[in-house]
Amino acid sequence: MIEKLKLSIIVPVYNGEKHIENTVRNLLGSSHQNLELLLIDDGSTDGSLALCQKLAKTDSRVYVFHKENGGIGDARNFGLSHVTGDYIGFCDQDDKVASDMYQKMIERIVIDGSQAAVCGAYRLKKNGGTVIFEQFTDCSYHGRLITERLLLPMLFQGFASHGNDEISIYMSIWKCVISKRLIDDHAMQFRTFVTHEDDFTMLLQLFLCAEKISTLSDILYYWNTNSDSETYHSAKKYRSDLEERQRRLTSYVSKQLADHGISRDILNEYLYVQQCRNALQQLDNLAALLGQKRMDGSVSFRAATKNFRNCESVSYIQSAAAIVAPKKGFVRNTVIIWLLRKKHVIAACILNQLINIVRLFVEKHQITEKLERQMKKPK
Repeated sequence: MIEKLKLSIIVPVYNGEKHIENTVRNLLGSSHQNLELLLIDDGSTDGSLALCQKLAKTDSRVYVFHKENGGIGDARNFGLSHVTGDYIGFCDQDDKVASDMYQKMIERIVIDGSQAAVCGAYRLKKNGGTVIFEQFTDCSYHGRLITERLLLPMLFQGFASHGNDEISIYMSIWKCVISKRLIDDHAMQFRTFVTHEDDFTMLLQLFLCAEKISTLSDILYYWNTNSDSETYHSAKKYRSDLEERQRRLTSYVSKQLADHGISRDILNEYLYVQQCRNALQQLDNLAALLGQKRMDGSVSFRAATKNFRNCESVSYIQSAAAIVAPKKGFVRNTVIIWLLRKKHVIAACILNQLINIVRLFVEKHQITEKLERQMKKPK
């Protein structure tokens, strides 16, 4: 029964010639062999397309498509229009999966009568080790439990309201296998507003539209935090129209929640949380602007912070009557949002710059991994 169910795996490819061959061979080695692998070359400028075409000649289950560059969400939507499987999975070009990932997930879907399955994920470290990134329990959710135990914990990630202490859930789609019928029936697709919310918008639709979803305690996906990736670099680019993009995203999510019967109180809480995220993103955008203009001195720190002080998200945070407390351990949500609420905008900007400097230093010198190795050495 399970063997007859066909799985389609969509892999967007953009300048990924360093990683794509290993990823393809890893996916083709899955214990669930009834699959098709759709490699969507999104206008690569390196040798990715030729390499994908070469790989397709070695296995009839590999299909290669080429399109103009439109971003990872657009590439995934292109893939959705060409899949032929009963179920659909997603993998990034530089990640890998456990050999039994898809077999276990499809088995759970069939046994539980679910429309989708969600598994845990590891974060791959540069030294080859792993850190648990997401983890779930073995469970199946239906109706309002999907909202309470999956949707709201995702929407309020980093904040104290509507949490689920049994799991950690982030806005990533590659941990999911979804019924093609569910996607078709609800015209689900990836939507991008600011930079890379396509994972989040698809998960939002999944949690709002599905009648039953299974979660697995198994950690089966391996996420490679690649500093050469499109996502990594796009987060450091300055966007002059960021506020308008954020406004469209906030409006879209609010409408989706309202249309699916989410209460007004939760909508108001979510709006505050989203405006906090928008403000933090605005701060990073400000840092990107200052980084671009630092060499020619065309933008001063004071002038750059003036527009930020008056942006919609900061004004909302400062005037909000009801706030949502940050979750313990989320430094930026705790300290920077508090500074913004107290109208210490310059202090918030300076602190955010310092946090980013420290974060980049830690990443560059792999300090966290070195400390972990030192702690594991025998005394």
